[in-house]
Amino acid sequence: MDLMFLIGLLLTVIGAVLVVISSIKMIRMSGGKYESSGIILIGPIPIVWGTSKKLMAVMGVVTAIALLIIALLWTASLIGG
Repeated sequence: MDLMFLIGLLLTVIGAVLVVISSIKMIRMSGGKYESSGIILIGPIPIVWGTSKKLMAVMGVVTAIALLIIALLWTASLIGG
């Protein structure tokens, strides 16, 4: 396999493990009460989740900004910029 692929895979796995460890640590520190939210972009389709309406609103704005940036970069690459 290509060295860059292996490095990318290793960094992805390390990142996922760190997210799980930090989530467990935050739950323990907060006494079991916590809020979470996130975005997963699968191609052009965003999947947004959150545990409260406030977080869902924030994640909606973040998703809109991320999609705008992606669209601008894609358009610039088509133009040749």
